[in-house]
Amino acid sequence: MNVFARIIIIFVYITSLVAAEKAVVLTSIARDAVLEELTGEKRFDRDVLIKRYPYLNEPGAAFVTLQKQRRLRGCIGSLQAYRPLIDDVIANAKAAAFRDSRFHPLKRSELESVDIEVSILSAPEAVPYRTVGELQEKIVPGRDGIILTRGPHRATFLPQVWEQMDDFEDFFHLLCRKAGLDAECLQLHPDIARYGVIRYDEYNVSKRSMANAGLFYPNSCAELESWFANTPAMPKRVKPSGRIKALIVPHAGYKFSGATADLVYRAAANSGAKHIVVLGPSHFISYKGISSAPVDALATPCGMVVNDTAVLTRLKKDFTPVYIPQVHDNEHSTEVQFPFVQHYFPYVPVTELVYGEVEPERLKAMVSRLLAMPDVLLIVSTDLSHYYDQERAHRKDFHCLDAVTAADPAPLRHCEACGKPGLQALLEAAREKGLKTQLIDYRTSADATGDTSRVVGYMSAVVYE
Repeated sequence: MNVFARIIIIFVYITSLVAAEKAVVLTSIARDAVLEELTGEKRFDRDVLIKRYPYLNEPGAAFVTLQKQRRLRGCIGSLQAYRPLIDDVIANAKAAAFRDSRFHPLKRSELESVDIEVSILSAPEAVPYRTVGELQEKIVPGRDGIILTRGPHRATFLPQVWEQMDDFEDFFHLLCRKAGLDAECLQLHPDIARYGVIRYDEYNVSKRSMANAGLFYPNSCAELESWFANTPAMPKRVKPSGRIKALIVPHAGYKFSGATADLVYRAAANSGAKHIVVLGPSHFISYKGISSAPVDALATPCGMVVNDTAVLTRLKKDFTPVYIPQVHDNEHSTEVQFPFVQHYFPYVPVTELVYGEVEPERLKAMVSRLLAMPDVLLIVSTDLSHYYDQERAHRKDFHCLDAVTAADPAPLRHCEACGKPGLQALLEAAREKGLKTQLIDYRTSADATGDTSRVVGYMSAVVYE
């Protein structure tokens, strides 16, 4: 393969990654804008988003389309770019959901069954013509969006409408009627302009599925948001004195370990992380190495999180993660973290790494590399001992807690934990780098069930500079 061909392949690859990220970001902004209107609660920080994705501050004209079961549920947009793209998407998402006169206002119960598409329009271009036949020769079905204007009458169809009808005559009959004119209005020689669009839609974004929604955590956004709203606030004692570099979190059902995890996520919410890496053990598939899914997004009940290819690219040269589809079809150790990340770190991209059988030194080297990246927050997922009585569980778990409290991996030789390899790699790498640790919370499943005969242990902690 020659150099030019390689450059083309790299360019196409990078372009596709950027398009995928934009699809997730723009449709997520639209979805969150609708949620803001429905709940009255702030969903994102506009200024932070613009700083992270500068293109959002550039003037842009966007149409936001809502579809329910692949049928139109609302569509409103701008034909001219006259405000920052982020503001145009937010305003038109709310208008499509609540102020499209063809539909009743969207209800909270409908939102999760709605797919959102954001179309970014190019500047309209006038199409001069003398006859209908000449106009037909100049219009390209499937490519051209059309604006039809005659006096006070005006209407537009996005290029997507051609997918429903590729017949020029039918297309313009409907467009004329939409403008409030007779179906044969082209005979009156209205002004015609055309534009192109770049489409970003949720439906075609490749996603890591939510295999454990409804099992380990709520499977609807409303229930999930209610869970976060009713989780006890963080104790005042959680005040790491330096910048947080990593979290240790449990991964059982939210009923059992959710509060323990929530405490540490709240502690890190203002860490300023620009990238998040979630590292967890494989529970169901035996394999060698570390697996990461090549998808555009990680699905949650409240939408999507950008799958971070940038960090993965930084790791690939030395650590070569593989892709084992079955791992990401079912693994909960990482999946249960995504709603926490989305809630406390909105719009921060995430890398999911699930390890099987891996050499301790290799895992430690990768963790050390991640800790050295100034803009990365590492989340290490592990539960502690399983199915001992409460007293025996405490004896075993305290070895794990001692290791974390002292930032010393030595006590881990007596520790039982399903994510012990990741925990050990973190503590060894942190110790070498002179990082500090703080234990945030410890409890067992008995705190939720009252049954002390067979318990599972959970802890959360922070690693900081």
